[in-house]
Amino acid sequence: MSTAVEEPLAERTGKQPPRILRGLPWLVWRQHRVAFVACLLLTAAGCVHMLWQRHVTLAWLGPARAHGPFKLVEASGQAYAESFQNAAGLMSLVPIVAGVFLGAPLISGDRERGTVQLVTTQSVTRGRWLAVKLGAAVLITVACSAALSAAFTAWWEPARDLFNAGDWSSDDVFSNTGPVPVAVALLHLAVGVALGLFVRRTLLAMGLTLGFAVVWNLALSGHLPHGFAKPRVLVNPVEEGQPALPEGAVRYDNWTVDARGGLHGFGTCFNESTPAECRTNKGIVAERLEYFGYDQMPGMQWTHAALVLAAALAILALTLWWGRRRPL
Repeated sequence: MSTAVEEPLAERTGKQPPRILRGLPWLVWRQHRVAFVACLLLTAAGCVHMLWQRHVTLAWLGPARAHGPFKLVEASGQAYAESFQNAAGLMSLVPIVAGVFLGAPLISGDRERGTVQLVTTQSVTRGRWLAVKLGAAVLITVACSAALSAAFTAWWEPARDLFNAGDWSSDDVFSNTGPVPVAVALLHLAVGVALGLFVRRTLLAMGLTLGFAVVWNLALSGHLPHGFAKPRVLVNPVEEGQPALPEGAVRYDNWTVDARGGLHGFGTCFNESTPAECRTNKGIVAERLEYFGYDQMPGMQWTHAALVLAAALAILALTLWWGRRRPL
């Protein structure tokens, strides 16, 4: 491999490969260095920006809290909400970049240019070639998405009670913090690589991967994270009204409860002329609040990330298996 591929490339470019990369890893880096370097630079710029915004947020957050809730809401609306919303939108593009611009061209580009025939006629097996290419893309994806997630999470946490009124179950927060961005980015990368292998055309693979990203967002929008944990319950006698939501928690559902434990809609008897009489007739004796505590958030995120990561690894394994056994 080193005599057939590495040395001719070094002679043409007039540069020797870095000491830390030799043979096939160096070739993969040379092939995709523009995309890899672009991802690393964009990640560095994004992290610097978000960490700076965290510094700005902390600067106004302390004095605003000291002046009471009205000053806090006013300050957050001016200096926090818009910039954070923009950053959340950019974070949602991380999986798309991983799938469309890293995953889809990874193998399909070599098939279109015929590079795969050159590489696999040397002393390199198809399995090793695929493994190194997939490993390099996975490494870049994990490094970039993990760094961005860490920076975004560090920015969000100090003022988490302000963004989306403290609703951490929203897509903008739950899907962009913790381990979730890493797992979702890897899934999109795996789908892009698989589509590139099967359809053999880079632009078509990129388009299909983008379509997958759109369907993924539409399918999961508004449905996270309620399926990954059991909601907690608070019950008050009906005379005391609805239980107060614990600090940091997000509301899941509200019910009224009769003496037999049957659940009724929260608005039951609300529009009646005599609500108390209506509740008595229906036997309603309590108000029930279902919620998710803030301490449940990490477990819910890791559960979601584990499921997504399992799907990503399964797709990557299938891609590697198929590529080793089928003509490229």
